[in-house]
Amino acid sequence: MEKYHGILVNISQKNNSIFNRIKIIGQKKAGGWILYKIEINSKEINQKIIELQDNMKDDFYFHLYKDDELIVIFKHKVFNVKTSKFTWKEVIDYGKSINIPKAQLDFYPCKIEDEKY
Repeated sequence: MEKYHGILVNISQKNNSIFNRIKIIGQKKAGGWILYKIEINSKEINQKIIELQDNMKDDFYFHLYKDDELIVIFKHKVFNVKTSKFTWKEVIDYGKSINIPKAQLDFYPCKIEDEKY
């Protein structure tokens, strides 16, 4: 079964019990944040995106990736782009419009071979 990987920040979610319903395959601390590397089966992707969006705080996003597909999920919008930075302009513009600093809109890692967890 194909799987998506992604990065989810602990403080991006309103209720931390959501982490009990997601497969966490790695984690690391970054300042005061915990970054969770998650894995979602392709068959569950739409359901999990909705669950996470419903629980997400407004000023955050997370991203999922598989092969050259990149899904960037904000509280009120989802973008399906490629892992190539040349496809990210609309996503970055939207993120900046909701006050997410451009430096945080890097979507890294976005390929399994770039993972370091």
